[in-house]
Amino acid sequence: MTFQTEQQLKGYLDGNQLSRERLCIAILGLDRRFTNVLPRHPHGGRDGGIDIDAIFKKEQVAAGAVGFMNGANDSKEHKRTIKAKFEKDARSAISSAQKPSVFVFFTNIDLTIKEEAAFREKARSIGFAESDIFDRERMRVVLDSVDGFAARIQYLDIPLSDAEQASFFARWGDDIQSVIATSFQRVERTLDRMLFLQESEYVLDQLTVVYELDRVYDADEIGHFRAFCSLMLVEPKLNIWQIFFGSSDGSTRFYGEATWEDKDRGIRHGIGSGQWEHHVDWTGRSSKAETPPDETPDNVDQASKAEEKWKRVGGASSVGMPEVAAIYATYSHDTSFIRFQPRILLRDLDGCSFIHYLNASLAAKLRAIHVLANGYKLAEFGLEQISIDPESFDHEIPPRFSTEDLADPWVRIRGKISSTHSLAFLGGRRRG
Repeated sequence: MTFQTEQQLKGYLDGNQLSRERLCIAILGLDRRFTNVLPRHPHGGRDGGIDIDAIFKKEQVAAGAVGFMNGANDSKEHKRTIKAKFEKDARSAISSAQKPSVFVFFTNIDLTIKEEAAFREKARSIGFAESDIFDRERMRVVLDSVDGFAARIQYLDIPLSDAEQASFFARWGDDIQSVIATSFQRVERTLDRMLFLQESEYVLDQLTVVYELDRVYDADEIGHFRAFCSLMLVEPKLNIWQIFFGSSDGSTRFYGEATWEDKDRGIRHGIGSGQWEHHVDWTGRSSKAETPPDETPDNVDQASKAEEKWKRVGGASSVGMPEVAAIYATYSHDTSFIRFQPRILLRDLDGCSFIHYLNASLAAKLRAIHVLANGYKLAEFGLEQISIDPESFDHEIPPRFSTEDLADPWVRIRGKISSTHSLAFLGGRRRG
C-alpha cells in the first residue's frame, strides 16, 4: 500500500484541483494543531494565493496553499516550479486581508530535508512566524495511517488491505458499533412512535394510574387508604367530560352501604375500586342535573351534589395485600367481542388534565406517579413534579366515606409548576 499511495499522489489527481484541495484539507484536518480548517475557493476564482484557511494552535491565523504537479517525478524542473509556486503563494498570502502568521504548503513533490529548510527560511524572510511543509512522503504517511484511511479511499481510490482493515476496526470498531446501534435505536424509536400514533386511534381499553410508594410497606402501615384520580378531557367525547376513578380498602365498599362492613377496613382485608363519568349535553350542562349548578339549593350536601353530577359506570373488588409497594387506580371499558356502546379512544386523552385525591398519610408516602393506557406508559411524575396541597376544599367526590375514614383527611396532588398534571403525547407540551 505504501507504493500504491505514493504512485497515486504522483498523478492520480492530475488536472483535478478540486479533489487536490479537498485531499489536503482532509490531511490538515487530521493534524490536531489546526482547527477551523476550511476551503477558500475550491471551485476556482481569485483566492489571493490561499487555498485553505485554518487556525493554528487555537489563536494564530493560518493560510494553506496547494502546489501539485501533474505526473510528479521529482525532477529538477518540477522542483524549480514548486519552489516558485511556494514563494508566489507565500507572498500573496502574507499580503491578504487576513494577515496570516502561519503558512502551510502541500505538494506531491518529494523534498529533501535541506530543501524543506530552504522553504521555511523563505517563508520566514517573507514575514511568516511559522511555516509547515507537507510533501509527498509526509502526506503518504498520514494517508497510510489508520486516521487517514478514509481520505485515502475517498480521494485516491485505494482500498484497505486485510492488515489495514484489522487495524482500522481495532481502532474504530467500538465507535462504529456505537454509531450503528444508535442509528438502529433511532429507527426503532421512530417505528415505535408510528405504531403508537396508529394505535392511539383504538378504543381506550384501560387507563391506570400507579401511585408508587417510597418503599414497601406492611399492610398494617397502610391500613385505610383512598387513591382517586379526577381527569378532565380537553373537550367532551361521547358526552363524557370528566372521569373519576380510583380505589380504597374494602372489597365491597362500592357495592352499596348494605354490603359494606367496618370489619373489612384496611388494605390487608380487601380492595374495592370504582369509576364514574360526568356526562354533559351539547349546552355544556350536566346531563344528570335537574337544575343548573347556580340554582342548586343551599341545603343540598356535597355528597348529594356528587351523586347528581357523576354517573357510576363500573367497579371491581379484589383481595387484600400483605405488603404494599404501589396503589392502583384504574378506569376500564368492556373489551368483549361485542361492544354495546361507543367508547372514547386513546387519543382522546391527549391534552387532558388531572388532579389526584389521596388521604394525607398515603400522599406522604409517594415516590412517583405513573400513567399507563392500552399497554403504553404515557407519563411519569417524580417528586420534583409533585405538589401536595393539604388545604381543605369543597369537593364533589362520588364515593362516600365515613367520619372515621375522613379523620385522615383528603389532600390534592397537583403539578409542581401548575395546578394540574396533564398528558401531551400527540402534540404540545406536558405540564407537571
